[in-house]
Amino acid sequence: MKARIITLIIAAFVGIGSLGAQNRWALKTNVLHDATGSVNLAVEWGFARHWSAEVGGSLNKWKSFTNELSLRHAIVQPEIRYWFCERFSGWFIQGHLLGGYTPKLGGFWDFSQYYEKFPNLKTFYLQKAWFAGGGVGFGYDFILSRHWNLELELGVGYMYATGDEYSEGALVLKGSQFDYIGPTRLAVTFSYLF
Repeated sequence: MKARIITLIIAAFVGIGSLGAQNRWALKTNVLHDATGSVNLAVEWGFARHWSAEVGGSLNKWKSFTNELSLRHAIVQPEIRYWFCERFSGWFIQGHLLGGYTPKLGGFWDFSQYYEKFPNLKTFYLQKAWFAGGGVGFGYDFILSRHWNLELELGVGYMYATGDEYSEGALVLKGSQFDYIGPTRLAVTFSYLF
């Protein structure tokens, strides 16, 4: 069933791509997300010579083998890019937004240097966490063939998360809020261009 749906999506984009100029659309997957067992897909539209817009998402509904690390999530991440040469080729800068949900955020960071002052940080995590944010970044797109590209991308920014705060398995605070500044986008992406 999944293979049929993916085939239909690809066929639809092949049809859409043939309506416009060469390389106006790209269907993409981030292999870093693939490596975690996450299903992810992005569609990028080149709407001008130096500009493109992308909408991507990632879903992981599987439980991890250990309680220490949870990779379950649902994320949507739209992005707009400016290409220095031509779209889908070479260097670009980007601005992105992100939003999503995860049943467990945290619980695997090493706060050992703070244990004496804040012993509750040892297993701090948020449950039922919603998050949103945005940032900026840059990347490079390598042309592999007429229809295939490899893309490397790094973005930094701000993320706000809210959820129920737990420590040592016990509820500490309902509706806790968490601010994060740091990497918000890391991608090694294969693209199929239409």
